[in-house]
Amino acid sequence: MIGVGGHGRNRHLIYYYKLPNVEVVAVADVDRERLERISGEFKVKGYLDYREMLDRERPDAVSVVTPTGLHAEVVLEAIRRGAHVLVDKPLAHNLEEAAKVVSEAKNRRRILMVGYWSRFSPALDYAIELREGGWLGDIYVAYAYLVRRRGIPGKPTFIDKRLSGGGGALLDIGCYAIDNVLSIMGFPTPVAVSGAVYTKFGRNPEEVRFNWGSWDPSSFELEDYAVGFVRFSNGASMLIEVGWAANVQYPGEEMRLRILGDRGGIEARGHEAIIEVSYHSRTKRHLYDAKPVLRTPSPEEMSFEMVKTFVESVVSGREPPVTGEQSLLIHAIIDGIYESAIKGEEIKVKPPTI
Repeated sequence: MIGVGGHGRNRHLIYYYKLPNVEVVAVADVDRERLERISGEFKVKGYLDYREMLDRERPDAVSVVTPTGLHAEVVLEAIRRGAHVLVDKPLAHNLEEAAKVVSEAKNRRRILMVGYWSRFSPALDYAIELREGGWLGDIYVAYAYLVRRRGIPGKPTFIDKRLSGGGGALLDIGCYAIDNVLSIMGFPTPVAVSGAVYTKFGRNPEEVRFNWGSWDPSSFELEDYAVGFVRFSNGASMLIEVGWAANVQYPGEEMRLRILGDRGGIEARGHEAIIEVSYHSRTKRHLYDAKPVLRTPSPEEMSFEMVKTFVESVVSGREPPVTGEQSLLIHAIIDGIYESAIKGEEIKVKPPTI
């Protein structure tokens, strides 16, 4: 394990201990106090320098749960030392770095899986099944919305520009919304992107007490809201709306997805993962709605499935369900929105083929 903060411990580390064919040999973290606490709790070796850990332990597989801005650097080091990698979402801080990681993993024949635990939602699986079975027909429009009423994360991990990778709400949680929609659509290739980003709450001192943690508003540099429009090579389009903070009616965080095809449409709700989904279509004489009977797993259960699936991919050598190549499309869209916001015009995008 590289990075044993909240997500590292609670979404990765604890689940490796539940798998009988896994031995956790070491953990690494730059925070000495946290490292000593976690290594003591799990009775495992601890390293302040992850490179030293990789060189000494030579692990078969590594989970990387560092700040986003460090993902690519750390993952590359692990892959070059022969490890398979599960890296927390998003894969990297931009498309260029993501492409380097995917290329290195492919050239060295290492398993690379991106940690979208949200992919292990039964509701998402149902939506994908509808598309694969032809129930949606030709998908032409999608809408992705993930907005918090107040949820700017005050920790430097998320709002320090170097650690966050230079992105705010769009990179941090927008990647969930985009990944969910692209999964349902079958990962079409984006060709053009336009968008805008806003900072309306992060620089306001009065807002600090309403959000998550605290920060210095005078040094807040990231966007707390973003909107985008994407056109795909197959003619479909997607609207995106994401935010850490907004004056909306619900108390916490809400995701809403809509996928429209000429045979049927999907409406879904949730948080980072969708937990409710419905299907809407018609018979020859009637309009109808359908809602599947689904179990609603907790985020913890979905995180366990993520870790278990990664281990199964490593053992079997099979490609994982959440690939680095898929993330190249996500990063092409995110980078495109940021570039469009700066230039004030639509941006042509071309995700690399690796």
